[in-house]
Order: sequence, then C-alpha cells, then structure tokens
Amino acid sequence: MHRAERLITQIETACVKDNQVLSLSVNRQDVERCIRIIREYGLLTLPVVGNLPDGTRLVLSGECEFLALREMGVRTVETVAVPVWEEQDSSRLSLLLTSLRKNPNALSEGLLVAQLLKTGQYTQSQVGEMLGKSVSWVNKRVSLITRLHPAVRELVTMRQLCPYSAQEIARLPEKIQHAFATKVVQEGLPKSAVEVLVETYNKEGCPDSFKEQMLEQPRHALGKVADIRKVKAIRNNHKEKDVPPSGQAIRNDLVLLLRCISDAQRQLGGLDHPVLLQQHSLLARSRDACIRFASLLDAHLEVLDFSPGKTGKEVAVHDH
Repeated sequence: MHRAERLITQIETACVKDNQVLSLSVNRQDVERCIRIIREYGLLTLPVVGNLPDGTRLVLSGECEFLALREMGVRTVETVAVPVWEEQDSSRLSLLLTSLRKNPNALSEGLLVAQLLKTGQYTQSQVGEMLGKSVSWVNKRVSLITRLHPAVRELVTMRQLCPYSAQEIARLPEKIQHAFATKVVQEGLPKSAVEVLVETYNKEGCPDSFKEQMLEQPRHALGKVADIRKVKAIRNNHKEKDVPPSGQAIRNDLVLLLRCISDAQRQLGGLDHPVLLQQHSLLARSRDACIRFASLLDAHLEVLDFSPGKTGKEVAVHDH
C-alpha cells in the first residue's frame, strides 16, 4: 500500500517523452474524444510513466491522455511512476499494459514484441507466456512488422497514415506498399476503402489494369471493384461446378471493358498536354492493345456474319 502511494506523483507534462510506438494507436479522433472526456469528467485513468536510468521519463501507458493534456495547456499531471532499469524493461511493461486494452493495435504490439525479441533475452514462447498469448499470436505480430515497408511505418509514426490502414497495406507486395500508402494519404482514403482495394488486388485473377489503376488512382479504382467482383463470382461459380464458361462470363468482361473505355475517354478529353505527356508510354501500350483486340473482334465478327446458316445473299443484305 505504501509503495503504491509513493508511485503516484505529480510531474510536468513537458518533461515526459512521447512513446512513438504507443502513439501509433492514437489518431486525431482519439485525442479530441479524450479532450472532451477530460473537460467533462476529469482525468479518469492515471497515465503510467517510466523513469529511465538517464533521468528521462517515458510514457508507458496513456499516450492519448498526455497528447490531450498538452493540447489543453495542462502543465502538470498526476501519474503512476515506475522505475525502468533497462531499455527492454520499458518495452516489456508497455507491451503488458497494451495487452490490457480492449482494442489493442496490432502494429503497436508488433513493434513492442520486435523490440523485446531484438534484445535476445526473450524468445517468442516467453513473450507469449508473459502476455497470456499463444506463440502463433506472437509470430503474427512479428510477421506484420517484417512485412510492412519501413517507409510506411514512418508515415504512421508521423500520423499521416492510419495504423489500421497500414495493417491492410502490409498484405500487399512490399515493393508497392510505399507508393500505394502515399496515394492513400494524398486521396484521404479511409481504412474501409483500403481494405477493399487490398482484398481485390490479392484476389486470384485480378486484372493487371486494375492493379495499375489502384496504384495510380486508388479512389477511381474503387468504382471498378463491384464489376470485378461480379465477373469473378461468375467465373468461380463455373469453376466450382466444373462446367465450361457460358456467354455470361465474356459478356461481363466486355461490359467492364466498355465502362473502363468510357471513363478513359471522358478523362482524356479534359487533360492538358503536359499531363498526357507523362502518360505517353501507357497511352502507347493502350493503343497497341486496343488495335490487337480490335483485330480479334473483327475476326470473330466476320465468322459470325458469315455463319453456316447464312447464304451469301443474306450476308450481302446484312452488310448493306
């Protein structure tokens, strides 16, 4: 009891160092909500601060509360202060406190787990036992950090990218993660939109045209998802029944193609020369593909127009 009383102390908010790992779990809405709660009810939960050997004070729990208090201009706050003798102790305690939250952020947990394992003093099994989690849980958190491009993690740390969006982006090939994340930030896409785009990208048989557009114009690519899902659903249905695809499959592909062509025509009409010049290579590839496809259509239409059921006279009348 006496020890607990000694741990609770008043400190200056300016003297406490931010915990960048924990801040990944905090967004702007969290801070604003916390400010409203503090103003109405006061500080309901005391933040936990670690006293490091060099005199530095580091937030171990309650990063959102500290950010809110600073914005409110509060200079001193009552906290629970705990001694931290080594760097891995702070990571361990932060991880334990994070695990107590109702909705912990996997990205923060993954970074803390990685920091603990990096010290060489803990195995995945020991970390799992410490938190009451399975080795599989620990491995998944480590895998998330391993898969995520460092530049994407930096966007989250700088509060430009939502951590939940970063978790979805980690499911993409690493070489395209940063480019896509940058577009997500620029276009202000919510996590739900990122989830849909990533899921579609990873679907077997996803068109290359959609993948290219997703990296260049993700918001515009969202409009194509419904059509792609419809086409894939029909194809999967045929595959499950092990029957040859009907004319409905090609019909859906052609409808999707016509929609894409219509959208492209509308956009091309409103672009100026410098913008078109940047897309010169893609424009040339599109033209060549259209020429090849047009030749294929001509060949099929010629066969259809001169089918065995028609006479030469009927074809001539039809052509005129």
